[in-house]
Amino acid sequence: MVKCLVISALAVFGLVAADDLQSLVNTQSYYEYYENVTDTYTIRYDAGWDEVRHIFDRGTDAVVRDLLTGRTFAIRRTFGRYHADVEPLTTEDTATMYDIWGGWSWSRRPVAVYVNGYVFAGSLTNFPHGGVDHLPASAGNLDAVKGNGMDGHVCLHFEGSRIHGSGRINQAHMDAVAQARQILKN
Repeated sequence: MVKCLVISALAVFGLVAADDLQSLVNTQSYYEYYENVTDTYTIRYDAGWDEVRHIFDRGTDAVVRDLLTGRTFAIRRTFGRYHADVEPLTTEDTATMYDIWGGWSWSRRPVAVYVNGYVFAGSLTNFPHGGVDHLPASAGNLDAVKGNGMDGHVCLHFEGSRIHGSGRINQAHMDAVAQARQILKN
């Protein structure tokens, strides 16, 4: 689905000729084209969670760019009240995330989140938790994207977002958001 959305956005913004669309549909090269579309999005350096959560609502797909490597992958916001609980859409997206972090990790990385015509500065961990793939998604099983090669979800924070359990701001996440904001400004 994200592949189609990205390809459609590329066509609408005139970044890909109509004749090239079919070849994009049949290859993985749409990610290469995606690398150059940041100028078609409104970058919101200082958008906080109170704003982002309405634009990046539950069930919404987005593309994440790891700002330290430049690599991209697709995610879906599935749960989360105080921050976004997200899941990679495909096994390829899961593999990309795993490779970026060098395994499952609670370390926070600065990311850019491309969603609904905006780019937001964020902080992402890569330690799946809170669910299993083989059971239906529910309040007790926070895994809604099935068949993506990952059980559960990972946490995506934005300026002012909080930890679910304590309701407190996590300074390590806010530091990574600040780093993302600085990278996006340059």
